[in-house]
Amino acid sequence: MFRRSLIILIVLLPFAATAHSPLATLSPKDGAVLEQAPAEVEMVFKSLVKLIKLEMQKLSSDERSSLFGGLFISHKGKNIALDTHFLMKKSKQYLIGLPALDAGDYFIKWRALGEDGHVIKGEFRFKVLGI
Repeated sequence: MFRRSLIILIVLLPFAATAHSPLATLSPKDGAVLEQAPAEVEMVFKSLVKLIKLEMQKLSSDERSSLFGGLFISHKGKNIALDTHFLMKKSKQYLIGLPALDAGDYFIKWRALGEDGHVIKGEFRFKVLGI
């Protein structure tokens, strides 16, 4: 019985994983170093999702220079206000307009609801050199 259950689990697990709607493309890419600030963030998902939360912060110099950077920082930088008219609407593509950004490191955290009802979330960073 255990063996049969294990086989069923192994066979069905890949299908459950593909039921979610992860990002297909992201611009700017995670970890991008940009000479100029982007005017918008583009998020394209593999299927329809409902973006339910999006937060953006400019990281402080303490967070940027931390030895363990992304492992232990709490991302308590300066919050950047965004227009949230796009939240709670189903789409595969979201274009999020950004305010004028100064040189610095930026962190974006998002959460979406997939067609299958599962919550998917992610985060990414980019750096603006301001040249």
